[in-house]
Amino acid sequence: MFSKDQFRDAVIEGIKRVRDVSELKIRDDESFADVGLDSLDGMNLVLEVETILGISLGEFDLKGANTINTFYDKAKEAVAKS
Repeated sequence: MFSKDQFRDAVIEGIKRVRDVSELKIRDDESFADVGLDSLDGMNLVLEVETILGISLGEFDLKGANTINTFYDKAKEAVAKS
């Protein structure tokens, strides 16, 4: 399993890769849209986080999980079910 800190770091790194930026600031409760992610970027973010953490989230959809907090909670549930 992964900690909240590990997950946060993976999400931030994933957003950097998807957006091709070197610096990024995002709060745990800030919407991914606020840092410029659209729905296609969201799918790529899920793939990046899976790769970084070495996990599989299956058919995970970021709809309804548009912050680090909600993404973390739903990712924990998805991993627990697999």
